[in-house]
Amino acid sequence: MALLLPGCGLREPPVTQQPSLTPSTRSAVVDRIDVPCEYTITEFSPPGPDLNTVDPDFDIIGGVAALRTSKTAGYSSQLTARDFYDDPTLRLTAKTPLLVRRNATFELRVPGSFHDRVALDYGRSGPSLRTTFGPCESETEWLLFTGYVWVADPECITLEVVLPDSTVEARELGLGAPCHEES
Repeated sequence: MALLLPGCGLREPPVTQQPSLTPSTRSAVVDRIDVPCEYTITEFSPPGPDLNTVDPDFDIIGGVAALRTSKTAGYSSQLTARDFYDDPTLRLTAKTPLLVRRNATFELRVPGSFHDRVALDYGRSGPSLRTTFGPCESETEWLLFTGYVWVADPECITLEVVLPDSTVEARELGLGAPCHEES
């Protein structure tokens, strides 16, 4: 154990101990954002009697959310380079619309295996790992929210929808790269 006393003339500089935890390089990414219902961009009801009918490019998940997935759309989403953040994991975005059923509540989240390179951006509040929706009142059956998924590089990712009964359903999205379901 070394004791440093002022004025003793010790020639070696004091050792600076490194912090035990490395600082997050994803400081712009928050854990969770609640998206206000006012951020919907349009509302609509299906044309027929089946209220579970939406655009065929969307996969209805648990009857409360509909997401354009690689399986339903059959293609990878186009990525756009952005320079909004000083973070290499937040450099590419894919526009990712989401349909929310009226009066439904659920959470869209990035699975843990993707936390270091994927973020959601709904609600005009910046990127997050989890985004909650609803309940939103509407005279129509579905509300459309626009948003983005941030990725570090083109890849097939997985997003999870946590349903009101706590069931988790995962879906793949090809973001600038195909998923195994795409032709």
